[in-house]
Amino acid sequence: MELYQLRTFVAVAEEGHLTRAAERLFISQPAVSAHVKALEEELGVMLFVRTPRGMQLTREGQALRAQAEAALRSVGELMTQARALRENLSGALRLAPNTDAELLRLRQLLDVLRAAHPKLEVHLPQGSSNIIIEDVRAGRLDGGFAFVGEPLPAAVAQEVAALRLATTSLHVVAPTAWAGRLKHAGWRELAEESWVWFTDACPCKALLERQLKPYSSTVRKVAITDYEGTLKALVASGSGLGLMHRDEALGWEKSGEVCVWPHDSLPIDICFLHRKDRALDPALGAVLSALRQVWGLSDAAAGCAHGASPAG
Repeated sequence: MELYQLRTFVAVAEEGHLTRAAERLFISQPAVSAHVKALEEELGVMLFVRTPRGMQLTREGQALRAQAEAALRSVGELMTQARALRENLSGALRLAPNTDAELLRLRQLLDVLRAAHPKLEVHLPQGSSNIIIEDVRAGRLDGGFAFVGEPLPAAVAQEVAALRLATTSLHVVAPTAWAGRLKHAGWRELAEESWVWFTDACPCKALLERQLKPYSSTVRKVAITDYEGTLKALVASGSGLGLMHRDEALGWEKSGEVCVWPHDSLPIDICFLHRKDRALDPALGAVLSALRQVWGLSDAAAGCAHGASPAG
């Protein structure tokens, strides 16, 4: 059943005439007849009988008219409320990006939010995925982005929801001078190299350890950091290998600052995270709606494939 069929039913009932109903609805008279016929077929009852004076409601039509009018009023109230929310939604939201704005499509997100909710103020405090997930859980952030690789601890997953936006990959980056010797290297050879490593709180560490552990019980760590700028500077200076998401790694390689190991990568999801108990918050709902529009997601878009674990 479609709303336009109910509108046509009510218009014919009020006008008592197909032509006048068509003029009122700005559609053709055959279209009005088709709408009525389709609605009658779906409901399984006759709504009108044609008389010399026009269209007369049947007993069934009279019984259903009030419900059709009530349904249309409810839809109208819904649209009015939505318009009010769109026009009046205000306040400040703290949404933390975990990496560069281009990858996260932040400009497009802000464009959509500004167009729909011009009074809504968005703050973008930068952070790493592992810190963002804790701040979202604690309520210090309204939402945030994270690379997601493995399931969250059960206690955290009970409180935090993750909307998967896309899947990217993590790539090994190396000093440009190492390109020749790494050209035919595998994980076994990489396990023998020096690394710019991650803190224990960063699940990137677990993903990388899983690849290296079969070949080496220890990793030579020249430094430990979660900050992309530090990692980039140390790798580019020749200190060791690092791990970075695809767009960043390829961008660095194109600029000649690093080279990318060409033989393997680690898949990882890009997710937006928020507390589950905030799901009905109008401002957060506006953000989720804008994210679905920007990333081309359906309303039934799934959570992260790996659960909701930040990785980097």
